[in-house]
Amino acid sequence: QSLVTSHSGDLVSRVPVMALRRLYKHNGETRVGRIENGIFTGRELQAIDYSIRLAKGHYLFSRCWLLVEGESDYHLMPLLFEVMGYSQDQVSFSVLEISQVIDKGEPLIKFAKALGVQWFLMADGDQAGNDYVNRANNHLVPGENLADRAQALTHADIEHEFWNNGYSDFMLNMVLPQTRNQIEAQAAGNDAKKTKGLINAAIKQAGGKPAFANALMQEVRQRGAASIPQTIRDLIARVVQLAGG
Repeated sequence: QSLVTSHSGDLVSRVPVMALRRLYKHNGETRVGRIENGIFTGRELQAIDYSIRLAKGHYLFSRCWLLVEGESDYHLMPLLFEVMGYSQDQVSFSVLEISQVIDKGEPLIKFAKALGVQWFLMADGDQAGNDYVNRANNHLVPGENLADRAQALTHADIEHEFWNNGYSDFMLNMVLPQTRNQIEAQAAGNDAKKTKGLINAAIKQAGGKPAFANALMQEVRQRGAASIPQTIRDLIARVVQLAGG
């Protein structure tokens, strides 16, 4: 039997998940996280391998995972942490997109708990987001409240969160006048449809979600951390708290 210690995500990615052991601190006590037999189905282990171990082995060294629904969240959240003065290396957190993971990402929550990784879920403020939050509720330990582990945005998604908190003009200015007129005509007085169309047009005009995230972050940096929607600031503070043990 061989025992190998490492801080290399590349090395960890080559180790079968059942053979992994993760040392972590809990209330000042050193503990060993591991996958117990019978806890995960074969399909759940495949999801863990595909989502984390094979591609992102370095995530296993993070102290906290922020689970998010979509691509925009994945690109924006690390940048928002930086604007608030928290780097990923300093806080030791990772952002995981879970929209393509089976069972709304529940296997990754179970995996985090088994290995002693702290976790927090950020969900969209729509019906699908409520489903994510309700699933997170299934993984609380005695004494925890749902707010300790999950939070839905106030609005439909992270772009709408910024739109409704002072950034509508910024996004509107990214949309060409002709496109604006087309969207307004198609919305036919439906404000929600109009807003969604304008946000999508701004993302498209920027060149896609990664480019839009960078453009939005330039604006946020100019305005300062106080301009970040309060819901997101509260969420970031909670992740920092969890990562700090």
